[in-house]
Amino acid sequence: MSGAVPVTVATATKGNIGVYLNAIGTVTPIYTDSITAQVTGMITAVYYREGQTVHKGDPLIDIDARPYTAQLEQAQGALDRDQNLLAEAQMDLKRYQDAWAKNAIPRQTLEDQEKVVLQDQGTVKNDQGTVQYDQVQVGFCHINSPIDGASASAWSIRET
Repeated sequence: MSGAVPVTVATATKGNIGVYLNAIGTVTPIYTDSITAQVTGMITAVYYREGQTVHKGDPLIDIDARPYTAQLEQAQGALDRDQNLLAEAQMDLKRYQDAWAKNAIPRQTLEDQEKVVLQDQGTVKNDQGTVQYDQVQVGFCHINSPIDGASASAWSIRET
């Protein structure tokens, strides 16, 4: 029986094999993303640690939103004011239309009021755009992870 190998029975277990290799190398992440702030301001909160794995949508950084929130309030105030001016101009137009139907005012007065309503409608539309823009700016103050499974690094988030 030369060349025979003795066989023994053992129970399979889960664990480390114990083979380690020490070497110099570079770790390359599978996913990377460079994030640039779209607004300027003081960083008020950091929600990750160096090397932490983050998931898509996880909060990373908060930038002070107070200046942008104040601008949004101003824009909303202007929109409210101009919507009320439009409502007043529309009420006056209705009165002028009724008066014109009774030949109580000249046609020019009615036409002038129609143009005032159109001007106020344009102002309201402009105000709505300003409010939407300011809402986007406030949203930019909260930076979330754009991808899943990234390892957060302090050097990967830059403010311009």
